Amino acid sequence: MKKIYLLILSVLLIITACAPQPQPTEQSFIPIGGLRPTPTSTPAPQTDLTPAEQAAVARLASILNLPPEEISVVSTEAVEWPDGCLGIQRPGMMCTQAIVPGYRIILKAGGEQFEFRTNESGSQVVQAGDAPLGLMEEAITAQLAFNLGLDLDEISVLSSSDVEFTDGCLEVALPDELCTQVITPGKIIVLEANGFEFEYHISEDGSRVQPATLALVWTREGGIVGFCDRMIIFLSGEVYSSNCRSEQLEGVMKVFADLLSATEQQKFFDWVQEFELSNLDASDPTGVADRMVVTLEFYGNGQNQPSDADAQVLFEFAQELHQKLNQ
Repeated sequence: MKKIYLLILSVLLIITACAPQPQPTEQSFIPIGGLRPTPTSTPAPQTDLTPAEQAAVARLASILNLPPEEISVVSTEAVEWPDGCLGIQRPGMMCTQAIVPGYRIILKAGGEQFEFRTNESGSQVVQAGDAPLGLMEEAITAQLAFNLGLDLDEISVLSSSDVEFTDGCLEVALPDELCTQVITPGKIIVLEANGFEFEYHISEDGSRVQPATLALVWTREGGIVGFCDRMIIFLSGEVYSSNCRSEQLEGVMKVFADLLSATEQQKFFDWVQEFELSNLDASDPTGVADRMVVTLEFYGNGQNQPSDADAQVLFEFAQELHQKLNQ
């Protein structure tokens, strides 16, 4: 996975574990910290289960936020899976083409049955069929709905993968950002809405949530007043600005729902569909006294380069958005 050099946006979220369907609130960011409350004691594994069954039960307990004791094993069938993905292809996943002995395990919880596939030891566990959303997926879905003013049923989870990030920044950091060089377990969750994909990186305990689909970076430096501004827009609707001359250590962060009308949002996504990756420059000529350097990087999915008129519109949009963000 290529490291994406962006600014860390840490979003601490607090949701109640019993909420069946998180709803957007009036705050800009739905808290995610405390997705998995630390238990006062760790339940002992069910000793009458095989290692593979224990692994499947533990996975479902994590997804549903239930004690393992509330999950029962309906059946376990020995199977030879056709590949390293246990017969379940996921988008972007490479599967070894080798027979893998394992089990098909049917579990029951809350009156519903769930199928899991494992290898013999239980070190690999995959859920078959449509997986119920875990707390992290629900919270991220609710956050995106709030950011973009969408209904929850307009958003789908394309994938939710357990990963080990290579650093404490979850591989989302600026080049000059100091990240602890330690393996950090977490998830990559990819959502889809209105034909666009939105990627989030999340630490295992949900304490750090970072959007990872960059849309626009605008910078302004120099000039008579000595500007030193940077604004980063993520496709998922988070907008962050910072000023290197500010006494505040942290920048300002808001979302599209706070900053843009529905018409303005639609125009922005139209640009994303139309324009390709573009590096634009509206700086004063070199050598000008009190020269101002203004640049804009646009991460579009389209095939067209912005015309001079389009570039001017993009710069005006960015400057106006920056003003709104800092009002």
